[in-house]
Amino acid sequence: MSEKRKPSSEIRRRLAANVKRMRTLRGHTQLQVAKLCGLPPSYIGEIEQEVVNITLANLEALAGGLGCLEMELLMPIRQPGRDPEDFLNALLTALAQ
Repeated sequence: MSEKRKPSSEIRRRLAANVKRMRTLRGHTQLQVAKLCGLPPSYIGEIEQEVVNITLANLEALAGGLGCLEMELLMPIRQPGRDPEDFLNALLTALAQ
């Protein structure tokens, strides 16, 4: 019998970081995201803590609730300060001061 395959720690880390980033950029709590996705709030926390191995169906629901593409949730983690979004956020913060 074959063993159950587990995702690499790298892909779980990517998913967790991207979900949290998308969620916070949109100003949502884990509870709000859970309601938007139709998933339990504890499940969103488990994703962000790199605990669960999500299904493709849940990946689709999560992307739909966050208003992004599924592939955006699996993209490599961006380097801080090297992304245009980081530059824009820093600029807006500086202008607000």
